[in-house]
Amino acid sequence: MIDSKRITILDGLRVIAIVMVLLYHYYFRFLESHYHYSFKTLELFKYGYLGVELFFIISGFVITLTLTKCNSFLDFIKKRFIRLIPAMLVCSALTFLFMSIFDDDFLFEKSSKFINLIVSNTFISPQLINLIFNSNTDYIDGAYWSLWAEIVFYIIAGILYFISQKKMLLNFSIVTFSGVIFFFLAISNKGMQFLSPLIGSTLYMNIRQFFKIFTFFEYGLWFLLGMILNKLYYNKESKWLLFYFTIVFVFQTILLFNFYISLFSLFTYIVLLCFIYKPEMIAILGNHFFSKLGLVSYSVYLIHQNIGVLIINKFSNYLGNYSW
Repeated sequence: MIDSKRITILDGLRVIAIVMVLLYHYYFRFLESHYHYSFKTLELFKYGYLGVELFFIISGFVITLTLTKCNSFLDFIKKRFIRLIPAMLVCSALTFLFMSIFDDDFLFEKSSKFINLIVSNTFISPQLINLIFNSNTDYIDGAYWSLWAEIVFYIIAGILYFISQKKMLLNFSIVTFSGVIFFFLAISNKGMQFLSPLIGSTLYMNIRQFFKIFTFFEYGLWFLLGMILNKLYYNKESKWLLFYFTIVFVFQTILLFNFYISLFSLFTYIVLLCFIYKPEMIAILGNHFFSKLGLVSYSVYLIHQNIGVLIINKFSNYLGNYSW
């Protein structure tokens, strides 16, 4: 059994991730369509959404650790939902009430629909629900999309772990690498040109819809990085794990090639290696202040977007030159 002592530096990494997401949503995502003011956005904020990918890496690390403390797949799933549901119930309800009362400009019209509140608390993709029931539902807050990817990750990781603990990393690697390859074949134009003539347009469109709904396969390599990091954390002398971690990081960066994404990947790679080999260099992330902030990052993520954007929209005009 692995030591259950809390790894506080991970909480500090959560703080970095949530700040990135906040900056993205408040300074770029809704800038033109929802805000009453405008200014030249710093280019860096455009890529703040990559904080979600950092959350996925942390999740891969944490879930690998959590699985070692569970007796069965059902025990694991129960513990995850106990962890997720209370904050979701409170934050989604607050979002629904806040938007129903104060969103008189209907910036987020879907947030004041009760059916969307119910759907959001299932953690299931509204796209999947709409496909099954021919309905027209959505998330109460668009940021919730990542929770569905997390849920699918929990299910796949849990099943693979309890099938074979020793082959967990190998089997998950096969699933994620296969998944990301098929995802890009199904979603990209080149993939369509290659696959559609081979399997027929109807089957191709069904496969394409599957990968649009099950977004885990687009982001699976980030979770894999977290799992490798976990193994490396408890086996620092393994050159093979370090090599594999590096290869997956490079492969993921190539898939999403962009100058700023490359900088993010390099920064993340260096920080995570410090976390493993030189934790004293990033010890500040593990101090009491950052650790406490990291503990509430999940709740902040659930409640920050629509309510925050609405508040900015309502009050920015009164702040004049300080509307930043």
